[in-house]
Amino acid sequence: MTQDLSAFPPDAADAPAITLDAVEPPSAAARRPTNIARTCFHIGSGALALTLLRVLPSREWLVAAAAAFALFAWTCETTRRRSPAVNERLMRFFGPVAHPHEWHRVNSATWYATALLLMSFVVPLEAAEIGVVVLALADPAAGIVGRRFGRRRLASGRSLEGALAFASIGFLAAFGWMTAVGSYGAARLWVAAVAGVFGAATELLVSRVDDNLAIPLGTSLAVAVAALAF
Repeated sequence: MTQDLSAFPPDAADAPAITLDAVEPPSAAARRPTNIARTCFHIGSGALALTLLRVLPSREWLVAAAAAFALFAWTCETTRRRSPAVNERLMRFFGPVAHPHEWHRVNSATWYATALLLMSFVVPLEAAEIGVVVLALADPAAGIVGRRFGRRRLASGRSLEGALAFASIGFLAAFGWMTAVGSYGAARLWVAAVAGVFGAATELLVSRVDDNLAIPLGTSLAVAVAALAF
């Protein structure tokens, strides 16, 4: 495995690799995930979260399940940060669905598990479902549209076309889900519009927090407030 030493200080070549940040992943071609694999994983994670929200008998059960996922995810993060060998094994296993930067940073799945745990404590369950649906469908749709058709770049580095796709798919996904399960009644159009627009705005404006934490948590809270306002 070839390392690019230009990013290290002059004496770094002789230093032992003892931290996560010092581990170089395989070549970009070997570690770059396919969009299809990550999109399927993204949607599947949302489907699993929705299933738990629907089938678990109480909020206490939901908190327990979310806590178990979050504990497992953060245990993996802590372990791989302490051991470059563990990091390499884990990231090779999750390579098809991992972004290159996740070799050195907390990965998106861990942030998603954290969001689900926080939502299980503080968000009404109907609103939590909307946050999950919007992330599962609108986020990958925005990425696909932005990569293929994005021409007008915004200050965040994302494209206007991707943002519009996020808002549109987020609205349709939220409205479709509420119609299917019979939630929010006459407020569906209003709540779906808030979900789509707020989710897209969160993706554009929140740059220091991972999307998989900010979007479901922020969108579900916005939905809860919108439903109360209506």
